[in-house]
Amino acid sequence: MKITDISAAYPDCRVYPGDPAPEVRRIRTIDSDGCNLTELNMCVHNGTHIDAPCHFIGGGADADGIPPEKCIGSCIVADGNADLIGLADMCPRILLAGGDITAEQARAVADKLVLLGTSGLSFGESAGEQEEVHKILLGAGVVLLEGLELGGVEYGEYFLVALPLRLKGSDGSPVRAVLIR
Repeated sequence: MKITDISAAYPDCRVYPGDPAPEVRRIRTIDSDGCNLTELNMCVHNGTHIDAPCHFIGGGADADGIPPEKCIGSCIVADGNADLIGLADMCPRILLAGGDITAEQARAVADKLVLLGTSGLSFGESAGEQEEVHKILLGAGVVLLEGLELGGVEYGEYFLVALPLRLKGSDGSPVRAVLIR
């Protein structure tokens, strides 16, 4: 069994333009306090993260409401320019290395997927359809996993584990995502 971590490392992760960058600060040390204690301040959409439905859908589920079974299971890692519709017919979890999707593609796969991931920090940007793509997919219950580190990952089938934190009321959550083969 081989496990590949496809998560960003904090605090040096990529940050969506305009979002606050993560900050890590040591607030206690072993020398002065007997233990180390670290404070973390960050936007829930920094680095590798999921978008909860309430990120774009009024009354949508928060990060705590995302069913764990959607974030664990068989997946396909593919080039971002691959045939998304064909891939969605094969597997309900797709991770795209590069590329982006349009609203038209989102509509075509919304009822076939439980999770869609990207190495990008968001979906729909290249076509200027970010809000529409998110509303289509999140409205259909598709978990959006963004900010993946897929460089050097061989395309193909894997078992994915990408659980969000149980953040009540939050529109997203950091994720530690791994591929198992």
